[in-house]
Amino acid sequence: MLRLDGRRQISLLSKAVIERSSPEIRYDVAPSVPLIARDSFVADTAVKMEQMQATLRLLSRDMSQLAGAVADLQKATEDERHYRNFRMGEQRSRESKLDEVLRKCRDLKARLDRIEYTSTRGDYHAYNSFEAISRKLAEFDTFRAYAQRIERSLNARAWLLCAIIAAGAGVLVVAARLAS
Repeated sequence: MLRLDGRRQISLLSKAVIERSSPEIRYDVAPSVPLIARDSFVADTAVKMEQMQATLRLLSRDMSQLAGAVADLQKATEDERHYRNFRMGEQRSRESKLDEVLRKCRDLKARLDRIEYTSTRGDYHAYNSFEAISRKLAEFDTFRAYAQRIERSLNARAWLLCAIIAAGAGVLVVAARLAS
C-alpha cells in the first residue's frame, strides 16, 4: 500500500494478495528498520504456527463433538440391539407356544383315534372339527360318570362285605369264649 499525506491509501495489490503475503509487523516502541530475510522467515513461521495452533484447537473441538456424536450413536445402536433381541425372543416364545399347542392337539387326536379305532373303523378324519371332538369328549364324560357310579357301588358293597366278615369273626370269637 502506498500512503499519501496520511489521508488516503492507494492499493497497489489486491487485498487477497496482501493477506497471503507476510503480515505487516509494526513495532510501536522501536524505530522502523528494514527487515532482513531471517527476520521475515521467523515472522512467517510464527504466523504459520499460530494458524496451525488455531486450526488444531478447532480440530480438537470438532473431534470432541464427533466423539460425543459417536457415543450417542453407539448408545442408540445398543438400545436398538436390545430391542431387536427382545422382539426376537418374544417371537421365538410365541412360535414355541404355538408349536407346543399344535403338538398337543396332534397327540390328543392320535390318542383319540387309538381309543376309537373300533367305532371309526380306521376313519382318521372323523374328528376334523372341534365340534366332533367336543361331542366325543362329552360321550367320554358320560362313560366316566357311569364308571364312577359303578365304582361307588362296588366300594359300598366291599365295605358291607368287610363289615359282615368282621361281624362273623366277632361272633366266632364270642362263641369260642363262651365255649371255653
